[in-house]
Amino acid sequence: MKSRRKGFTLVELVVVIAILGILMAIIIPSWGYFMRRSRERTANAKAKVVFNAAQTEFTRIAQRERRALGVGDTIFQAGSDEVQEAQDSLYVGNGNFYFYWDGTTGHQMDNANPNVISDTNTNENTHLANAINNICGTEGVYKIFVNNYNVQSVIYCNQENGQYKGTYPRTMGSEQITGENTIRNNTVASADMNLIALNPPAATEPAEGT
Repeated sequence: MKSRRKGFTLVELVVVIAILGILMAIIIPSWGYFMRRSRERTANAKAKVVFNAAQTEFTRIAQRERRALGVGDTIFQAGSDEVQEAQDSLYVGNGNFYFYWDGTTGHQMDNANPNVISDTNTNENTHLANAINNICGTEGVYKIFVNNYNVQSVIYCNQENGQYKGTYPRTMGSEQITGENTIRNNTVASADMNLIALNPPAATEPAEGT
């Protein structure tokens, strides 16, 4: 005796398709969110490595430049022509300093106008980039904000206009940064570094000597 196999009715198929559609509407956005969070965590970790490597090098630069200024030495008097001349010749100096690695070359830059990139200190830019990249590698793009030789914040991405950016000390995806989507949707060079810093300095002037 032959058994008869009954297939799905049209109504049952419509119900199944509707259920699948609802599930996909829930799963796809969630999957995208978790993928973004995973990639941003990876980029945040990379930004932290750049931050620490940069701080090590800026500490060395501070020691060298402060010796050039005669800090702790009575030879140079505060406000003297000798001190001013030495200050003008500094690479970093006091105040704000911004450094940008575009994946191949290091540049000083103006945070107020990221299109203004200075290459007047090519040797110093190269030395700084090499010192940082010897620790964190040369892949990716990053921007560093320094104030009085102390690194304030870093943003990192695998490419200049990449979607998944990492930051430090305030990190992407942790609800620590006001306007995260603005950072996500713009270039690394145009990032407002004060949003990423824990205690951004009030001054916005570039470092003396830059």
